[in-house]
Amino acid sequence: MGPVIAVATVVAFVVAWHFFLYKQSGGRTLSWLWSAFGTSAASVVYLVAGTLGYTLDRHDRFVSHTAWAGHVIWSEIVVGVALALLAAFFWRKGLERIRRESARSLRHA
Repeated sequence: MGPVIAVATVVAFVVAWHFFLYKQSGGRTLSWLWSAFGTSAASVVYLVAGTLGYTLDRHDRFVSHTAWAGHVIWSEIVVGVALALLAAFFWRKGLERIRRESARSLRHA
């Protein structure tokens, strides 16, 4: 029973936090474009870090006592490419929505 209560508490906290952010942002947290901005930024971070050989994993930096790997980190590049593909999808959906809303407002004007 204890683990169920702990999981329910965490889920309730996450839902409450998301609702709070949704209300504070005026509904923009669920926007396609906001998701596109975030995933684009994360994609750039992973692609640049992986290409330069900078380790983003804290454990690897702690074990090797340096943040620089000295070679390309392909796992970070794969994550960056995956995030870039996801960002492209979000950009497409967000720009499509803007185009639809602007066409609708022009028809009603």
